[in-house]
Amino acid sequence: MINIVRRINDFKISLQKRKEAKYSKEKSNRAQNGFTIMELMVTLAILSLLTVSMFSINLSGKGKITERAFNEECEKTLYTLLQYQNEAIMDGNYRQVRFLDNGMQISWTKDKVHHIVFIPANTFSYTGSYTKEIALNLYGHGTVSQGGTVNLVSPIGVTRKIIVQLGNGRIYLDEP
Repeated sequence: MINIVRRINDFKISLQKRKEAKYSKEKSNRAQNGFTIMELMVTLAILSLLTVSMFSINLSGKGKITERAFNEECEKTLYTLLQYQNEAIMDGNYRQVRFLDNGMQISWTKDKVHHIVFIPANTFSYTGSYTKEIALNLYGHGTVSQGGTVNLVSPIGVTRKIIVQLGNGRIYLDEP
């Protein structure tokens, strides 16, 4: 009798092990097969909703994005001028800056080599004291050739000014 009970228990245990092995095999096959159609449909629906919402946000905030890009480029222009002013102070060679229709041109001579760098203006145009004919010179002792303003005019009509002070050579951007 005890023997029969043991055999029944052994049989139950082997059945349990077979069920566990079958379940783990099904689970591993599912992992190998990939995603179900339903999972893919839900994922595509979520992605399409996110795409549509991001696209509509960009359309509604277009003016703000343009204004932000304009302000960032104004600051980039200011920092570029300050960088070349600092380089002129460091190496003692003056830098000549010309404000053209589509960008800013900086030129200088160092060790008998003439350098020209062009920095395009993507979100504004230049007007003001300095033109193609009248250049801003950044001298090696930190001063400038003449004081004045550079107006940075955006396509949406916003204007920012870079102010250049004669005497101390201070260059700064007005507040928006």
